[in-house]
Amino acid sequence: MELVVFSLNYSSWSVRAWLALDHAGVAFEVRHIGAFVDEGWRDQLLAITGAAKVPVLLDGELTVHESLAICEYIAEAHPEAGLWPQGAHARARARAVSCEMASGFHSVQQEMPMNLWGRAKAFVAWQQVQAELVRIFRLWEEALHRSGGPFLFGAFSVADCMYMPVLSRLRTYGVEAPTGLQPYVEAM
Repeated sequence: MELVVFSLNYSSWSVRAWLALDHAGVAFEVRHIGAFVDEGWRDQLLAITGAAKVPVLLDGELTVHESLAICEYIAEAHPEAGLWPQGAHARARARAVSCEMASGFHSVQQEMPMNLWGRAKAFVAWQQVQAELVRIFRLWEEALHRSGGPFLFGAFSVADCMYMPVLSRLRTYGVEAPTGLQPYVEAM
């Protein structure tokens, strides 16, 4: 397998798929494409997938783009990795919160770009970012309460892959998670 990514330091979408593959113990190669840096980067992506987005998983003749779709594929191909909770109810909730991350929280993504190594000195979250963070924290609290932790649905799952970039953003921008979430932050 080969995972085509932009920098794992900056691309939250790429790091999500990388985490699922790594957790599953799958042998895979990483191909970095320097978005906005490498000459012809967009053409390189178009040659792989018409979506021209990363991440892209190449598995033989199969090409899968979009991080959540890649995570789903890895979970199905490697059920021993336990990337989804065992119970149908927990699995449905895990998929719902993963989809919410994939399709929402645009203000957090725009105003708090992922940078694993960066640290902002005087970040102030505007109202929409604060509202989205409150929603994220509530999702985490509910999942952890039901599962008992240490991860959102007990064991490490796709949901944790989807929210890891939020955790990195909290660290980068100096935003504290509520005290009750500290065990999750530390586990991640």
